[in-house]
Amino acid sequence: MSTATVARTETRDYYEVLGAEPSASAAQLRTAFREAVLRHHPDRAPSSEIATRRTSVLNRAWAELRDPIRRLHYDHALESGRADTLQWPLDDGEAARTRRHRRHRVEPGEPSPWHQPQWRSVAGFRIPAEVFLAGPGAHDRWIVEHHIEGQDWRTHSERYWLRYAAQHYADRGRYDDWLGVLERIVELQAPWAEIVELDLRTAYLSAGEELRGAMVIAAIGERHARDTPQRRWAERELRVLLGEYRDAHVRRGPRDRRAENAELLLNFLESIEIEPSFTDYRSAIVAHRRAGNEGRAAELVERVMAAPIPDPGRWFSLVQLLTEAGQLDRASVLLAEIARGEHPQALDPRRVSGPWRRISAARERLARARRRTPATAG
Repeated sequence: MSTATVARTETRDYYEVLGAEPSASAAQLRTAFREAVLRHHPDRAPSSEIATRRTSVLNRAWAELRDPIRRLHYDHALESGRADTLQWPLDDGEAARTRRHRRHRVEPGEPSPWHQPQWRSVAGFRIPAEVFLAGPGAHDRWIVEHHIEGQDWRTHSERYWLRYAAQHYADRGRYDDWLGVLERIVELQAPWAEIVELDLRTAYLSAGEELRGAMVIAAIGERHARDTPQRRWAERELRVLLGEYRDAHVRRGPRDRRAENAELLLNFLESIEIEPSFTDYRSAIVAHRRAGNEGRAAELVERVMAAPIPDPGRWFSLVQLLTEAGQLDRASVLLAEIARGEHPQALDPRRVSGPWRRISAARERLARARRRTPATAG
């Protein structure tokens, strides 16, 4: 019977893991990390299991020290003896090193190693003092050049960096990166005020990704209870995005594509449990009729006609809908019912603006439709 060997480790701070000194510059620290990763790569190490564990430890140390703000906090903790440490795996027969005491004692008259007047902090980034004095425009250019350009936002998880990168990509029309950064911020559970300030609606409209934006905003709304300000905000933003999608892709474009997009819109609304609006149905009916899908158009008309009437003005909208759907006889019957007073709320001038003017306009539309279509459908 064999017993498993207990893995041996030793405690190291993040700098010891990377093989660098706390005084190392950002470039020196990056070089130390790359060399350490190559040195401990599983293909080069005698034990692939130990190498894999060491690579994981290296990545954890680098994730902390690569960010200037997090590194500054770590340096303060290291100086006071409170810094976090990692367990570094040891090979068989490898002796643990003598633990070095990192605490730095400042002699009288010696400047503090943490007081660096040559640097200033702007929007979470450390910039040179002379750049700081040059004003906000110089701040932005320096931050972009030294912290944003040439870096992949997928490797960053700090919201202050992502917020700055989002503006950088938006200004340069890099829509894929812009949307990716915004979605990463949402994934990081950013505070509500920050999500609102991101102006997600504008981003998705600018990129022509209305449905993608609607999915993101719907997910944000699901985090909050119904009848809360956050949920109502999400529903308003959803309506705007989907309305823009309807106007751009259901009311315009090739006939077949308009019908397909109409179905996509209705199915999407159903998937997020939002009842399509009257305008959504009306646009879909017109799109299907123009594509020759009379059966589907008639099905949607029946769905609309069976729905409750939320306001008196909707009676006139139904007459227009039936006219556009080619059901002219049915539209004439409904208009006659309104004129006879069978739907009295539709004739109440306090609730409907100009009811008799609307009746006259509806009659003219019906007459024009009958002239265009001699054989009317019932």
